[in-house]
Amino acid sequence: MTRALLLALALTSCSSPKVEIPFLTEHRAAYEAAKEKARAWLDGVKVDPAELRANNIKGKKKLVEQLDAYRRLWVVAKPAEKAVLLERFKQVAAVAYEDGYHDMGSNSDEWFKQDATSYLRAAVLMERMGLDTKRYREEIKKIHPRLNAQMDRRGPHQQRVFHWYYATFGLEEPFPLADALQKGVIATRIDPATMTSAQMYELTHEVYALYEYGDVLDIDPFDEADKAYLHATLPALVDRLIQAHDPDLMGEVVECLHYLRFQQLPAYLAGVKFLLETQNADGSWGHYARERKKLGDFVKQGFELHTTLVVLGALTAVFDRPMPKPR
Repeated sequence: MTRALLLALALTSCSSPKVEIPFLTEHRAAYEAAKEKARAWLDGVKVDPAELRANNIKGKKKLVEQLDAYRRLWVVAKPAEKAVLLERFKQVAAVAYEDGYHDMGSNSDEWFKQDATSYLRAAVLMERMGLDTKRYREEIKKIHPRLNAQMDRRGPHQQRVFHWYYATFGLEEPFPLADALQKGVIATRIDPATMTSAQMYELTHEVYALYEYGDVLDIDPFDEADKAYLHATLPALVDRLIQAHDPDLMGEVVECLHYLRFQQLPAYLAGVKFLLETQNADGSWGHYARERKKLGDFVKQGFELHTTLVVLGALTAVFDRPMPKPR
């Protein structure tokens, strides 16, 4: 694809027409039903970080996934429902007030690296739900040197997220992190036809990092060449993920399409329909039969929880969070 064509595609995408209202109207009942089923499933999932870590599952990461799922439901909930969701969020977050949860100064280097991003994100989510994090912030400051020591082993999207977290918690960066995405998947223009699942994940998280996982929407963070690349790449990934029957990555891709204001693309609607149609009978998303053989019922926390979170993120954005004009 030539540079001229990429720029032309970007320019045509900038007007970002609204998604077809008939589509949203026709599928709103299915969306509302999917939300209720997913919420009931979430209520039945126990996330104990220590228990999960003892079973070789990243406990703090799974805590964040459950907290994030409830918060996304809370953001779009009707006033009468918000209090119930906030109470449930508090119940899940209660473990963060226990001494054993704050083990980031004593755990192994391997566990520290696995848990660090989630440890900071949990505090962000708690603050944005109005919970007290005074002790949590003190614990984060204690591990500042250890965070710095492993930062050069982080990938571009992780470094960019840490740039945001460091600013949030008043931490000094070990080296400039704001421009980390210059070495990322988007900047290097990886061909969507050959992109691995890991690279798809990195791409979506590069988008998430700039939109702060959907908390900052009135921005336009990509230049025209980047948008042109994404305008061509994300639909190609939708096609691949439909063929692969992968709701996990599809949820992330659809949410990125929404944040980038690409609602006019046929792939956007195709992705949304796919997500609505692939929910499990119990309210979760994702099929992990092979993983269940290894993890047993912990497959809920280990795999289904993440997939359910990202699908909820996409659906709530599409149906209830229209993108504002950039500042």
